[in-house]
Amino acid sequence: MLKKSFAQDCLYTAIMRLMKEKDVNDITVKELVLKAGVSRSTFYRYYTQPMDVLRDYLQPFNDNNAHLDDEEDKKVYLRRFYQYYTSHSELIYALVQANKTEFLRETIYSHILEVFTAMMTNKGISSFLQKASVGLCVEILIVWIINDRKEKIEEMTDTVHNMVSVIERVS
Repeated sequence: MLKKSFAQDCLYTAIMRLMKEKDVNDITVKELVLKAGVSRSTFYRYYTQPMDVLRDYLQPFNDNNAHLDDEEDKKVYLRRFYQYYTSHSELIYALVQANKTEFLRETIYSHILEVFTAMMTNKGISSFLQKASVGLCVEILIVWIINDRKEKIEEMTDTVHNMVSVIERVS
Protein backbone atom coordinates (compact mmCIF):
# COMPACT_ATOMS: atom_id res chain seq x y z
CA MET A 1 0.00 0.00 0.00
CA LEU A 2 1.23 3.46 -0.78
CA LYS A 3 1.50 5.59 2.31
CA LYS A 4 -1.13 8.29 2.49
CA SER A 5 -0.16 11.86 3.19
CA PHE A 6 -1.06 13.53 6.47
CA ALA A 7 -3.65 15.61 4.61
CA GLN A 8 -5.26 12.48 3.11
CA ASP A 9 -5.45 10.91 6.57
CA CYS A 10 -7.05 14.10 7.91
CA LEU A 11 -9.62 14.07 5.10
CA TYR A 12 -10.40 10.41 5.77
CA THR A 13 -10.86 11.03 9.50
CA ALA A 14 -13.05 14.05 8.75
CA ILE A 15 -15.33 12.24 6.31
CA MET A 16 -15.73 9.35 8.75
CA ARG A 17 -16.80 11.83 11.45
CA LEU A 18 -19.14 13.68 9.10
CA MET A 19 -20.76 10.39 8.05
CA LYS A 20 -21.86 9.97 11.68
CA GLU A 21 -23.62 13.34 11.49
CA LYS A 22 -25.19 13.29 8.03
CA ASP A 23 -25.74 11.35 4.85
CA VAL A 24 -22.52 10.85 2.91
CA ASN A 25 -24.19 12.20 -0.24
CA ASP A 26 -24.81 15.51 1.53
CA ILE A 27 -21.19 16.06 2.59
CA THR A 28 -19.69 18.97 0.70
CA VAL A 29 -16.05 19.67 -0.07
CA LYS A 30 -16.36 22.89 1.94
CA GLU A 31 -17.44 21.18 5.15
CA LEU A 32 -15.03 18.30 4.62
CA VAL A 33 -11.96 20.53 4.32
CA LEU A 34 -13.16 22.63 7.27
CA LYS A 35 -13.51 19.53 9.44
CA ALA A 36 -10.16 18.14 8.20
CA GLY A 37 -8.28 21.40 8.70
CA VAL A 38 -6.90 21.43 5.15
CA SER A 39 -7.38 23.81 2.24
CA ARG A 40 -9.63 23.22 -0.75
CA SER A 41 -6.57 23.14 -2.99
CA THR A 42 -5.11 20.36 -0.84
CA PHE A 43 -8.35 18.40 -1.22
CA TYR A 44 -8.30 18.85 -5.00
CA ARG A 45 -4.67 17.80 -5.19
CA TYR A 46 -5.82 14.28 -4.28
CA TYR A 47 -9.54 14.08 -5.00
CA THR A 48 -12.37 15.48 -7.09
CA GLN A 49 -15.30 14.70 -4.78
CA PRO A 50 -15.79 13.54 -1.16
CA MET A 51 -16.57 9.92 -2.15
CA ASP A 52 -13.08 9.73 -3.69
CA VAL A 53 -11.62 9.86 -0.18
CA LEU A 54 -13.52 6.70 0.74
CA ARG A 55 -12.67 5.04 -2.57
CA ASP A 56 -8.99 5.75 -1.93
CA TYR A 57 -9.08 3.98 1.44
CA LEU A 58 -10.94 0.99 -0.01
CA GLN A 59 -8.13 0.25 -2.47
CA PRO A 60 -5.38 -1.16 -0.31
CA PHE A 61 -2.51 -2.25 -2.50
CA ASN A 62 -1.06 -0.49 -5.47
CA ASP A 63 2.06 -2.61 -5.50
CA ASN A 64 1.59 -4.41 -8.82
CA ASN A 65 0.64 -7.84 -7.53
CA ALA A 66 0.65 -9.03 -11.13
CA HIS A 67 3.12 -11.77 -10.19
CA LEU A 68 0.50 -13.93 -8.49
CA ASP A 69 1.77 -17.00 -10.25
CA ASP A 70 1.23 -19.72 -7.71
CA GLU A 71 -1.07 -20.75 -4.89
CA GLU A 72 1.21 -19.39 -2.18
CA ASP A 73 1.20 -15.94 -3.81
CA LYS A 74 -2.60 -15.99 -3.82
CA LYS A 75 -2.72 -16.95 -0.16
CA VAL A 76 -0.30 -14.18 0.77
CA TYR A 77 -2.43 -11.67 -1.14
CA LEU A 78 -5.65 -12.92 0.47
CA ARG A 79 -4.11 -12.73 3.94
CA ARG A 80 -2.99 -9.14 3.31
CA PHE A 81 -6.43 -8.38 1.88
CA TYR A 82 -8.21 -9.54 5.04
CA GLN A 83 -5.67 -7.83 7.31
CA TYR A 84 -6.15 -4.53 5.51
CA TYR A 85 -9.93 -4.62 5.60
CA THR A 86 -9.91 -5.71 9.23
CA SER A 87 -8.04 -2.50 10.03
CA HIS A 88 -10.64 -0.57 7.98
CA SER A 89 -13.75 -2.35 9.22
CA GLU A 90 -15.14 0.95 10.57
CA LEU A 91 -15.22 2.27 7.00
CA ILE A 92 -17.04 -0.83 5.76
CA TYR A 93 -19.59 -0.60 8.59
CA ALA A 94 -20.13 3.10 7.87
CA LEU A 95 -20.70 2.50 4.16
CA VAL A 96 -23.17 -0.32 4.83
CA GLN A 97 -25.06 1.88 7.31
CA ALA A 98 -25.09 4.71 4.76
CA ASN A 99 -26.65 2.39 2.16
CA LYS A 100 -23.47 2.57 0.09
CA THR A 101 -23.01 -1.18 -0.14
CA GLU A 102 -23.02 -1.08 -3.93
CA PHE A 103 -20.26 1.55 -3.92
CA LEU A 104 -18.34 -0.65 -1.47
CA ARG A 105 -18.77 -3.74 -3.65
CA GLU A 106 -17.83 -1.98 -6.88
CA THR A 107 -14.72 -0.36 -5.44
CA ILE A 108 -13.30 -3.49 -3.83
CA TYR A 109 -14.39 -5.64 -6.79
CA SER A 110 -12.53 -3.51 -9.33
CA HIS A 111 -9.36 -3.63 -7.24
CA ILE A 112 -9.38 -7.42 -6.81
CA LEU A 113 -10.26 -8.02 -10.44
CA GLU A 114 -7.32 -5.87 -11.51
CA VAL A 115 -4.97 -7.85 -9.27
CA PHE A 116 -6.12 -11.33 -10.31
CA THR A 117 -7.05 -10.91 -13.99
CA ALA A 118 -3.61 -11.61 -15.48
CA MET A 119 -3.03 -14.71 -13.39
CA MET A 120 -6.50 -16.13 -14.00
CA THR A 121 -6.35 -15.38 -17.73
CA ASN A 122 -2.98 -17.15 -17.94
CA LYS A 123 -4.61 -20.19 -16.34
CA GLY A 124 -7.33 -20.14 -19.00
CA ILE A 125 -10.11 -19.11 -16.63
CA SER A 126 -12.99 -17.47 -18.46
CA SER A 127 -13.90 -13.85 -17.85
CA PHE A 128 -17.22 -15.00 -16.38
CA LEU A 129 -15.55 -17.26 -13.79
CA GLN A 130 -12.97 -14.56 -12.98
CA LYS A 131 -15.76 -12.15 -12.17
CA ALA A 132 -17.66 -14.79 -10.21
CA SER A 133 -14.56 -15.53 -8.11
CA VAL A 134 -13.97 -11.87 -7.39
CA GLY A 135 -17.63 -11.27 -6.55
CA LEU A 136 -17.48 -14.18 -4.12
CA CYS A 137 -14.39 -12.71 -2.41
CA VAL A 138 -16.04 -9.31 -2.01
CA GLU A 139 -19.33 -10.67 -0.71
CA ILE A 140 -17.58 -12.93 1.81
CA LEU A 141 -15.52 -9.97 3.04
CA ILE A 142 -18.56 -7.77 3.60
CA VAL A 143 -20.55 -10.47 5.39
CA TRP A 144 -17.51 -11.40 7.51
CA ILE A 145 -17.00 -7.81 8.65
CA ILE A 146 -20.69 -7.13 9.26
CA ASN A 147 -20.79 -10.31 11.39
CA ASP A 148 -17.98 -8.96 13.60
CA ARG A 149 -15.15 -11.01 12.07
CA LYS A 150 -15.77 -14.12 14.17
CA GLU A 151 -13.38 -16.20 12.08
CA LYS A 152 -9.65 -15.55 12.21
CA ILE A 153 -7.90 -14.03 9.22
CA GLU A 154 -6.12 -17.32 8.53
CA GLU A 155 -9.46 -19.16 8.43
CA MET A 156 -10.86 -16.59 6.01
CA THR A 157 -7.75 -16.81 3.84
CA ASP A 158 -7.96 -20.60 3.66
CA THR A 159 -11.72 -20.65 3.05
CA VAL A 160 -11.66 -18.11 0.23
CA HIS A 161 -8.53 -19.61 -1.29
CA ASN A 162 -10.18 -23.05 -1.36
CA MET A 163 -13.39 -21.65 -2.90
CA VAL A 164 -11.48 -19.82 -5.63
CA SER A 165 -9.43 -22.97 -6.30
CA VAL A 166 -12.65 -24.94 -6.83
CA ILE A 167 -13.88 -22.33 -9.32
CA GLU A 168 -10.53 -22.49 -11.13
CA ARG A 169 -10.81 -26.27 -11.43
CA VAL A 170 -14.30 -25.95 -12.93
CA SER A 171 -12.93 -23.96 -15.86
